Formats: sequence, C-alpha cells, structure tokens
Amino acid sequence: MKIKNTILAVSLLIGATTACTDEWNDHYSVAQLGDGVTIWQTISNDESLSNFKQILQVANYDASLDGSQVFTVFAPTNDELTAEMRDMLIEQYKKEKAAGVKEKENSVVKEFIQNHIALYNYSVSEAMKDTTIRMMNGKRVDFTKNQFNGRDYVSKNTPNKNGVLFKINDIAEYVPSVYEALSKAENADSVWDYLSTFHEDKFDSKNSVPGDIIDGKTHYLDSVTNKKNKFFDEMLKNANVLNEDSCYWMIVPTSSVWKNLVADYSKYYQYDEKVAERDSFQYHFPRFAVLQGTTFSKTANPAIFQSGNASATDSLVSTNAVSYRKRQETYGSYNLKYFQYDNPFGSNGILANSNSMSCSNGKLFITDVWNISPRQTFLRDIIMEAESANTIDSLNVKSDNNRGGDTNQGKIVKVTSDNPYYNKVSGNSYLEITPSGVTNFSKALFDVRNVLSNVPYDIYVVVAPAEAGDVEATATQKLPVIFRCAIQCHNEKGEAYYVNINDGSLQQPVYNSSGQPTTNYTKTAVYGKNQQNDPTKVDSILIGTVTFPTCSSQVSIPQVKLLFQSYVTSSNFEKTANRTLRLDCIVFRPHED
Repeated sequence: MKIKNTILAVSLLIGATTACTDEWNDHYSVAQLGDGVTIWQTISNDESLSNFKQILQVANYDASLDGSQVFTVFAPTNDELTAEMRDMLIEQYKKEKAAGVKEKENSVVKEFIQNHIALYNYSVSEAMKDTTIRMMNGKRVDFTKNQFNGRDYVSKNTPNKNGVLFKINDIAEYVPSVYEALSKAENADSVWDYLSTFHEDKFDSKNSVPGDIIDGKTHYLDSVTNKKNKFFDEMLKNANVLNEDSCYWMIVPTSSVWKNLVADYSKYYQYDEKVAERDSFQYHFPRFAVLQGTTFSKTANPAIFQSGNASATDSLVSTNAVSYRKRQETYGSYNLKYFQYDNPFGSNGILANSNSMSCSNGKLFITDVWNISPRQTFLRDIIMEAESANTIDSLNVKSDNNRGGDTNQGKIVKVTSDNPYYNKVSGNSYLEITPSGVTNFSKALFDVRNVLSNVPYDIYVVVAPAEAGDVEATATQKLPVIFRCAIQCHNEKGEAYYVNINDGSLQQPVYNSSGQPTTNYTKTAVYGKNQQNDPTKVDSILIGTVTFPTCSSQVSIPQVKLLFQSYVTSSNFEKTANRTLRLDCIVFRPHED
C-alpha cells in the first residue's frame, strides 16, 4: 500500500510496531524536578542529539521545551536519526507549512515530534509489564523499564527542571489509526474523499492545558482538538475508528471497485421528482449502501481480534448489526441477521483477497474483490406487521357505491402462549378484518415503506388461521378466505398508479370521483388473481413479483400501498369460504433465482 505522507516513509525504514490496548498510565504529576537546566538546554548541549535538536528548532518546539510546562522526551540519537532523515523531515515540515497545513496537523509535528514527547514526567520506576503512556499526538505506546515503543534506552531518567529526558537508539515509529490509515491510502482515496466530507474538528477545553487569562479569555498552553466524523458516529453506529482507546477493524473497497459499486447501487435509489430531498438521497444513499456494515469492534468480536485466532469464530459482526433479541423489532423476524458475515477469512469471505494494514487502534483492510452482498446489508426483506399503526392506511375504504365504507373497524388479535400457533404468527398478533354488511366485500389499505427501485420483489401475504385466535373456532370460522390484492406505487413524476401484478406495468392512475389523484380511492383498482389461504396453517401466499420504478426509502409519506379485498360471493359464503381476513403481515422479499 502506498502512503501519501513523506513522514511515513521514514517510519517504513525502521520497521513496524502495532498497539491496540485500552490500558494506559494516567500520570499527571507536574511537580518541578529541581533547579537544573531545562530539557531544551540538555538537548542543545548533547552532540548526539543534534539532528533531533534541529528538527525541534525548525518547528519552534525549542521554546516549549525551554519553558515551565513539564514533559517527558524520548530523543533518538544521531546514530539512527541521520542527517539525511533530518533534512527530509525539515523539508516536509516547511512544505506543509507553506501549503497552509495547520501546525498540529503537520505530519512532522504530529507523526514525528509529538510521537517522541509526552506531557508530564514519567519514570521507569513506575513502568510495569503492560504500562503504556500517552504521547502528545494522542498515541498510546509501550513504556517499560528497558524500552520505549520497542526502542532500547541509550540513557534514561535524566532529570531536568521541566521534565525527564530519555535517549533512545532508534526512531519511534508512528502507527496511524484506522481513520488516519484510510486518509493516506492512495488506492482507497475515493472512499476517503467521500468520508472526509463528514469530518469536523471540535475543541476540547476539558483536556486542554489552560494558560493565562488575557482580556477575559483563556489562552491555552496546549489546546486539544478532537476529531469527529458524523458518518462513523451515525451511519456506522458509533464506530469510533478515530479513537486511540478503541479497537476496530474496517474493510473498504479500492477506488475502482468503489466507483463500480456506487454506480451499480444507484439504480436502487431512484426517487420520484416530487421527493423534497431527491438529489441528496440519490447521491448519498448508494454510498451509504456500500459502507454500512464495514466496521467491526473488538467488543463484539473478541475472539477473532486476538492474534492468531482467525478461525476462532465462524462469523464477524459489524457495528451496524443488531442483537438477536432486537431482530424482530428491527427487521421483522428473528431469523434475519443483516450485517453479520459467516466465514470471513474463507475463500469467499468478506476479508478474502484483502490487503491489511496494522493500525494503532485496529486494522484496515482494503480489497478489490468485494464479497459483501447487498442481501447481507441494504437489500433486505421488508416485513410490515398488518396490525401495526405504521402499516395500516385505511380499514374502511370507500367507493362510489359505498360512501360510508364497507369494512368494520379492525380487531387486533393476540396469540396466547398456550396456543399451538404461538411463535408461528409474526409478533404473535394479527389483524382481523370483516365486512360491514352481509353482501359487502371488506377492503383494507396498507402502507409498505422503504421499498427500493429496480428490485424485483416477491410479494407475500401471510394469513393466520382462525385457531390462532381461538382454539375452539367453529367449522365455519375455520373456512378459508378468498381475497385479491391491488398494488399502488409512484412513477418517476410522483404520480400514483396501480400496478399490474402479472407483468409489473403501471396501469390505471389512482383517481377519486372528482378526477383528482389520490392513494386511498379504489375506483380504478387493478386487482390480481383471486387467492385462497390454507386455513390449517400460517399461510404465506405469493401474490406476484413486482419491480417498482421509484424508491421510497426514508421517505416520510409512503408511496407503495397494498389494497386487500375479500372476494367471497353469496353463493359460497359460509359454505366453502368466509369473509374474515386474518392478516398476519406483508412481506416484500427481493427475488432470487
């Protein structure tokens, strides 16, 4: 993997180390260490540190190290920090400064200078086996009695007026976080270009070091700025890959694969021209679709994160996944496990053929073979509970011939735990609908939300048996119900149409008696064929496969609607069928050959 910043080229010359720990030593003693010279004076008088001195001086760190603030400095000697490296770092610093890069974002400051300096004073007498300290750049590094960040001490615990000086035999490598590694990965720059639009820096007064108050305003000796990215916080469900105290893995596509995926997924997010946020939705949602489900925390995947335990688990759970107990509420079924990936290291696993980079807070995987299927993330089954207020549009649909409506108020029936159909009916409840008159056909209109465009959906109506609500149901009540369905959707112009269930074409516009478009009037309904349930079971009935021209994902006003009509005639009423609809749920399942 090529890295953009020159500073990392220096790091690559000296090997690699990786840290991923939640432990560190909160040592905040600021007591002075005597009346001797400052750290800067000690460095200036040591010829073996002349190259380090020149870099500090160019970046104006001589003033800080000559002041009253307390530091611990780990200074690499000239044996490893050569004149060539020194000149390269100084040139890089000046180049970025001339380009207007903020001082603390200058790669030489952040990745070299602050990688060798810690606030406050530390002594090896405090170092334990697993002790880590926090450097000025926020990195947490190993600190032992004999080494700093894997580098041996040349000298240690040299006291100064304003801190402690160590000399080390090598340059301390800067290990980027997952977030930083992504920002520098040239073969994933298109992904970073998108994610960086959500980036913001927020000043952290709590962890900043205050100085004097001038004209009523606090001036900070060391101001801490926290990096935030709303995409990771919101779309990836608090995947804090910016945090050095966390441990995450992330997988992203190369730029060429990213562009192909975005182009492909765009067809699923085609909105009608009346949707207020149409342009924004059509731009962002295909990109959200690629990146959701691509971050993984150590907390949710402890075994697989351990070194050498790639086969310790048969699945990898992303930050977008929900727990088993929340699947019914979130997805409509406990059996659906989106954003979870089986056999991630297998030949077709999501991490197969990827290039990994070890980071200070986890790993970054970049791949040009994208093995995350849409069916594992955004292309989901849509399950609408019939009894839900979020699903019910109207249970008393009117017509020209029946202005008062033709359906009684719906009744929600609970399936009790002692019933043989308990846990077989979705959510253990269903909606019971009956006609308002003996000769009427009952009608009910339901909203189906978050339908994607250009997806062939197999549409199922799930009907509960009478015994699910009453184990002592009569023979007449247990007769099947004959019904038919009509489907409404929007075309590209935002007009409501009925869909021909047989071929998916848009047929009649949805009009009311005044000739005005409406979504709940049935005069021009285009019904599919008659359906009949099996009354001895919870019956899933396929009413057809339909592809919709527009997307309604995240649209507040539902655009896709299903109209049910019981169709039991007088000749077979209570003889071979009854008119009571017991609707469990509506399922839109992406068609798979």
